[in-house]
Amino acid sequence: MPFLARILTTATLSLTALPATAANAPSDKLLELIRDNGCQMTAVEAGEMLPKHGFTPDQTRDIIRDWDEKGWLDGHGFAGIKLSDAGCKG
Repeated sequence: MPFLARILTTATLSLTALPATAANAPSDKLLELIRDNGCQMTAVEAGEMLPKHGFTPDQTRDIIRDWDEKGWLDGHGFAGIKLSDAGCKG
């Protein structure tokens, strides 16, 4: 299963788990990467890009879960992730 698909599946299945513990710096860095990629990222792009920038599946899952709660996602699933207008424009 591609990197982002694993993350999103885990996030979807564990939304009732412990609150997100990601610090602002990694969240900001991931947000910048996705914004620079046109405010969306496919699972394939994530699998190539995120490990190069030091993101682990657990860390990314927590960040994405936090963004979902904030309304920063327009969609996410096995194909990838797309930021909402609020997430894209900051």
